[in-house]
Amino acid sequence: MGYPSNHIVAIELDTTFDQPLGDIDANHVGIDINSLVSDKADSAHYFKDDGTPTNLSLSSGDLMQLWVEYDSKHKQLNVTLHPLLVPKPKIPLLSLQKDLSQYLLEYMYIGFTSATGELTASHYIFDWKFKMNGTVSDINHSRLPKIPLEDQLESHSLKRILIISLSVSGAILVIFLILGLWLFLKKKKLMEVLEDWEVQFGPHRFAYKDLHTATKGFKGTELLGRGGFGKVYKGTLPVSNIEIAVKRVSHDSRQGMREFIAEIATIGRLRHPNLVQLQGYCRHKGELYLVYDCMPKGSLDKLLYHQQPMEILDWSQRFKIIKDVSYGLCYLHEQWVQVIIHRDIKPANILLDHNMNAKLGDFGLAKLYDHGIDPQTSHVAGMQ
Repeated sequence: MGYPSNHIVAIELDTTFDQPLGDIDANHVGIDINSLVSDKADSAHYFKDDGTPTNLSLSSGDLMQLWVEYDSKHKQLNVTLHPLLVPKPKIPLLSLQKDLSQYLLEYMYIGFTSATGELTASHYIFDWKFKMNGTVSDINHSRLPKIPLEDQLESHSLKRILIISLSVSGAILVIFLILGLWLFLKKKKLMEVLEDWEVQFGPHRFAYKDLHTATKGFKGTELLGRGGFGKVYKGTLPVSNIEIAVKRVSHDSRQGMREFIAEIATIGRLRHPNLVQLQGYCRHKGELYLVYDCMPKGSLDKLLYHQQPMEILDWSQRFKIIKDVSYGLCYLHEQWVQVIIHRDIKPANILLDHNMNAKLGDFGLAKLYDHGIDPQTSHVAGMQ
C-alpha cells in the first residue's frame, strides 16, 4: 500500500493502537485510501435516533453490522456501524467527502482481510452483500450461524479428560499407526512427487477421482472437442455440481507438456471477465489435465462454420464478441504485470458462455515479455 497505482479503498476495524500509523485508540474505525494511515477515523460507536452516541467495543464478541456506501454523484463515502439487532442509524459513523473515481477501476476486487499482530483473536464474517446503483437488502438474522464458543471447561474437567486420554493413548497410537500404514500401502501406487513447475505455478490441484467422476470416466459422449495436444471433455464436479471443461494432455508429448506448463504459468494467474478462468489442474499416471470454467455455448468457430439456421449470429452479437475479445487482449497487452502475446487467436479459441459473452482461451502457445521490450514476433504460432 502507499502507491497511487494500487487503487485500494479499505475500511479498517482496528483493535490495536499503533502510534506510527496515526491510530487514535485501540477501538476505532477508519477509512484508508492507498495507505495504512487513515484519511478519517473515529472511535467505534453508533448514533441513536435522537442523535445520542453509544459506544461499541470491536473486541466484545457481539454481532455487528457495517455499511459502506459511496455516492458518486455527491462524491461522499459513508461508513455506518451498529449492533446487528439495532436498525441502521440515520447518522453515519464516518463521512468522507472525496472523489474516488481515480481509485476505483472498471474491474476491481472486493474482499476481506484480517490480522492479529501480537494478540490472539478470532474474526467472523457471517454474511455480506454488495450492490451497485441501489441499496442492498436487509440481512436475515434468523439464517446467520452461531458464533463458535470458546472452550469454557473448568480446570478439574480438563484434568479428568487428560487422565482419560493418557490411559488410552497407547491403544489409540497403535490404531493410528496401523491405519496409516494400511492407507500408505493402498495408495502407494498413486503417490506422486511434485515437480518444479507445480511448486512454482500450480494453482488448485484436483483429485483425479473427482475429474474421473465428473466426466463419467472421460466417456466419448462427454467429449467437447480435440486440440493439437489433447482432448477436451465436459463434466460436473461431485458435491459442488459446478460445470467444468477438462483438457487432457499426454505427459509423453514434449510439446504437449510445454503447452500444459505455459497455460498454468499464464492463465493460472490471470483474472479478467473476457479470459477463460483456469480452475486448476491434475496429474495422474503420465497424463495431465487442465480444468476450466465450462463455456456452454462452445467455441465461436462452431457458430460461424457449423451453425444451424436458428444459431446464425446477427451483427450486434458479432460486434459484441469482437469487443469482448479486444477487452481481453487489452488486459493481456497493457494491464497485466507482464505483456502476454497469445499467438493463437482464432475462432476455435474464443469461447462463449450462457449470455454469449466471449472469452479468450487456450494459452498453450502464449509468450510473456516485460513491458517496454519488443517481443519481435509478427506471426500467428498456432494452426490457421
